[in-house]
Amino acid sequence: MLLLSCLILSIALMSWAIGQLRGDLLSRGVLKCFLFPSLIPDVLARTIACLATATPIRGLSPWKDGEPLLLEGDSPVRRLSLPLTSVLRVSVLIAASVTCVIKIESLSNLLPNPKALEFAAQRGPEAFFAKLLPTAAEASALGLPALLAVAALAAMTLAAGLRNSEAVATLLVGGGTMGIMQFGDWIGLRFSPFSNGWFLQRFYEAEFGKALILLLIISLCLTVLLMLLHAVPASIGRLRPRPVSAQGRLLTRA
Repeated sequence: MLLLSCLILSIALMSWAIGQLRGDLLSRGVLKCFLFPSLIPDVLARTIACLATATPIRGLSPWKDGEPLLLEGDSPVRRLSLPLTSVLRVSVLIAASVTCVIKIESLSNLLPNPKALEFAAQRGPEAFFAKLLPTAAEASALGLPALLAVAALAAMTLAAGLRNSEAVATLLVGGGTMGIMQFGDWIGLRFSPFSNGWFLQRFYEAEFGKALILLLIISLCLTVLLMLLHAVPASIGRLRPRPVSAQGRLLTRA
């Protein structure tokens, strides 16, 4: 449970970093069209949250430059819609990663076992990252379906990047849930779906843990890539992210 909590917390923090660094990339018309299939799960999660909180949906903008893919109105219950939208987006991302790990055997074999990663963490950060990150030779052994799945998952991770308020809401909900479960375990309550039964044996010890590890690797790589894009000079960096406001609008200098 401790490793599970640390992985989810790390993914949420990396999603916040991606949300801060990506700027207006997902409002660029060319990128929206190119990444459209991978952005659909994020749009579905936002749509479900809008329907649950009576937030108006103005439509889709799959090719127009300067607008997000899903055009949303103002939520009448923002205190509810903000955590619901954020948690749904992260949950859909994790579900997609679990599906990739279960369906693609070569990808599952490449990822470290959660127990092995936990033992490596006890030996120090160097051993942890050596076990976490696959070598170039191992990555090159993946087939085309696995590479396409990882690319699609990377696009979904980029779309699921969290703004400041969204990251705070996700951490509060996730931290509160984990805290309740840990407290219940401490006082002797049994949460059967999360106990040492079918759930942990089927997912946490294998596929579910590997799925979180895969998301952590992708998030780390995306964060480094976005930092490098920010370092590109503005005169030649057509893909350089430009800053946006908390509502997703492009910030222009006076």
